[in-house]
Amino acid sequence: MVSERALFIINISLGITALLLLLVLLGIKLPTIGQAQYMLDKEEPKCAVSFGEELTAMADIDRCCLNAREQLGCHREQYQDLDWACSTGAGLKYHLNNKAYNYCRQQPYW
Repeated sequence: MVSERALFIINISLGITALLLLLVLLGIKLPTIGQAQYMLDKEEPKCAVSFGEELTAMADIDRCCLNAREQLGCHREQYQDLDWACSTGAGLKYHLNNKAYNYCRQQPYW
């Protein structure tokens, strides 16, 4: 026999599922965690390229995302006011702050 508490939890779960299905049926898109992080971050997206000791800012965030995606991988690395580094292991690195990194991850090619 199923307890009253278990039935209550099942009913709540079914209610939440029904609400989500209704939102999908109506075409309402809910933000993903990455989109929510991007919207809540008030900082401007920043991207820069470094080779050796020279750091050059990139104004075109979309080009930066494409170039960073072509690298072997990205990892958290503090460099000046930037939070992420994407590189192939050679001297060239693309540095992004959190806002730019979250923007890039939302792109379909990432």
